[in-house]
Order: sequence, then structure tokens, then C-alpha cells
Amino acid sequence: MATNLTRNISYLSLSQLANYAFPLIIIPYVTRVLGPTSYALTEFAGVIMVYFVSVVEFGFFTTATRKVAQMKQDPQKLSAVFSAVLSAKLVLLVCSLGILGILLLVVPKFQENLDLMLLSIPLIMGAAINPDFLFLGTEKAINIAISNVLMKGLAMLSIFLFIHGPEDYLWLNFINGSATIGIALILLIIAFRRMPGLRWLAFRTSAMKEVLWESRFIFISNFSTRLYGFISIPMGGFLMSPQQLGLFAAASKLINVGQNVLFQPLHGALFPHLSALVKENESAYRKKHRRFLALLAVAVAVIVLALIFLSAWLVPLIFGNDYLDSIPYLQWMAPILFIGVFAHLYLQQGLLVLNRDRNYMYIVLCTGILSIIVNYLLISNWQAQGAAIARLITESVLALLAALTFYNVSRK
Repeated sequence: MATNLTRNISYLSLSQLANYAFPLIIIPYVTRVLGPTSYALTEFAGVIMVYFVSVVEFGFFTTATRKVAQMKQDPQKLSAVFSAVLSAKLVLLVCSLGILGILLLVVPKFQENLDLMLLSIPLIMGAAINPDFLFLGTEKAINIAISNVLMKGLAMLSIFLFIHGPEDYLWLNFINGSATIGIALILLIIAFRRMPGLRWLAFRTSAMKEVLWESRFIFISNFSTRLYGFISIPMGGFLMSPQQLGLFAAASKLINVGQNVLFQPLHGALFPHLSALVKENESAYRKKHRRFLALLAVAVAVIVLALIFLSAWLVPLIFGNDYLDSIPYLQWMAPILFIGVFAHLYLQQGLLVLNRDRNYMYIVLCTGILSIIVNYLLISNWQAQGAAIARLITESVLALLAALTFYNVSRK
């Protein structure tokens, strides 16, 4: 079991390298070629799509993974979950595209960037047909890793080939979105070919409603998480100058990369492992949980200190000299990585493993609402620096609420 867990964490870490280390290779090129203003527009459109991705994913990354992990030995039940979840995601895709279409007609900022918004839609489509929950639940993460590395590598090559100046900013999200569609198609092919007994079952409204209902708390939680995590970008699009937004977006991107490389592999590999362990031996679960918390906190503390003290060297190296003014924003946000250790271990590896979905939802929902207020007040007064401080405040509140709730639940 431990060997399989280690393998899956390694595979998912490789997958995250494709998701975020490849962009780290691309970012020095893209930020220099596009410049802060055009780069800000791509980030603005990308984050809007992230909110719609949250809708089509609807928390299935967690709830469907958990369900698959508990019934992976039964092909009939596995097929039922697989079919119901993908059907639900396709229905949500249609609804999302309808809502997006209305927004494109009525929001002036969206109308000004209509071509960019339309070319960013593949980001939503790829998420809608991705069966990653199936591979995570059956602990076959190697398939996710291989498809991610392959398609993200092709996307990186395409960016170098087709993006050469500020006027090419329209194609950045389109290329990345096309890669997500490619990943999803590869995983679907592998699933049907290599998972014995897996098949697509006829559309059943009752089954679809069931998986949606089971995921409702996680959906609200995940949407709220992305709300507080990314709200600075769309709000900055309305309250900041494009130059200021581009500087903040660059620093924020580096923090996002760090968060996902650190925590996404743990969620994908450790979550199903701990979900199974807590049913067998709750004491063993709590011991392993404490060990991961301590090890991760020490390791990330070192990373954060390095990021703070080396930021004056890192920013021009990664983004170019046009982004030197983003150095203080990066320094303000660097502690978010350390704070995130506690938020992740107490939320995803704590409350969710203990099936405290409702508690999880309340915490991130409150944090999401708080983030809107804090971002508006601070960005209105201090622009990009206000956005950086707002992120730090909301992440700190999240971690504190998560810790208090986890220990309160543990005593019951």
C-alpha cells in the first residue's frame, strides 16, 4: 500500500510538473514577448474560464474519486459512476456555455475582449470531458502523468512556434485549452481499453442527479476556493490599470505554480489513501496525518524563505526586467505557501477524509465571501499591493478556520 501510494504521488508530481513546470519554462518567454499589458489580458480571460471550469468539474475530482476508490473492484458499479459523472459534466458544460454567452453580450469588459474570451472556451471543454477521477480512484495515476506530459509538451512547443509578439496574446489560452481537450481524449481512450469491464451506460437522469447532489457541498467549496484564490485577477481587471494587473498577475502566477506543485499531487494520491486508511484504523490515520503535516511544514518553510530573499533575483530571471515592480508583491504573497500547508492538511486531507463536507463548505464559502470584500477595499486603495495583501489575509483566515474546525471535529 505504501509503495503504491509513493508511486502515485510521484506520478502526480510528474503530472503537476507538466501543468506548472512547463509553464515556468514558457512564462519567461511569454511575459517578455507579450509584455505586462497583453499578459494581463490573457490572465483575466483565463481566470474567468477557471470559474466555469469549477462549474463543470462540480467537485467530482474529490467525490467521484472517493466513490471510485471504494468500488474499484466492481466493474458494473464503476461503469455506473463513470457514466453518471461524465453525463453530469456534459450537462453542466452546456449550462456554462449558455451563461458565458449571456455575459459576453452584457458585460462591456468582456465585449472589449470578445475574441480572447471565445478562444479561451476550450479550457472549459477539456475539463468537462476529463475522466481523471477514474484514474485517481483506481490509483493509476501514471496514465494522467503520461498524457499530461505529452499534451502539455506539445502545447509548449506550439506557444514557441505561434506566439511572437503582443498581438499574438489571443492564442495563448486557446493553445492551453486545446491541450486539456487532448489530455481528456487520451484518458478516455486508455480507460475504455485498459479497464476491464468499463463501459458507457445509458443516460440516467436519476443517476446524474445523485452524483450532483452528493457533490453539492464540494462544488460550493471548490468554487469558493477558486473565488478567493483568483478573485484578485478579475477584480483587478476592473479596478487596476492593465500594467498594474500584469505585474500582480506575474507574481501571483508564481505562487499558484508553487501551490499546485506542492498540494495537487498530495490531494490526488494521499486523499484516496487516507480515505481508505481512516475506515480501517482511525488512529493510524491521525498519526500519518500529523507526520505529513510536520514534514511538509518544514520543507515549505525553507522554500518560502528562499523565495522572499531571492525574489529580487528570481523576478527578472523568470519574467524579465519589465516586471521588477512585482518584487514586493511576490514577497508579500510568499508566506501563502507555508500557510497553505496547514490549510491543505486540515481541509483536503482532514475534513474531507473524515467526510465533513459540510464543514469544509462553510469554511471556504466564508473565506470566499471575505475575499471579495477584502480585495475590493484593498485594491481600490492600494492597487496591486492591496491585491497581494488581500491574498495573504484570506489564506491566513482559511488556515485558521480549518485548523480550529479540524481539532474541534477530532475531539468528538
